[in-house]
Amino acid sequence: MPIHAHLLKGSRRRGGALKLSPDAFCVHCFRNLGAMRSVAQRVKTEAKHICPEKLLSWQPAAPPPYN
Repeated sequence: MPIHAHLLKGSRRRGGALKLSPDAFCVHCFRNLGAMRSVAQRVKTEAKHICPEKLLSWQPAAPPPYN
């Protein structure tokens, strides 16, 4: 008996892809951006959303060295 067999016994196997949630969230500020109808609309909305946390993530972690 394989070592991981006990993990597979209790797990349910699903016969398809998991459904996406209808709400979009910003990964930087954890804000709800609203319900989306399609994946393309979700991607556009997340790209348009500008928050201070997102702007900070684009900055370098340390200033460049001066020569």
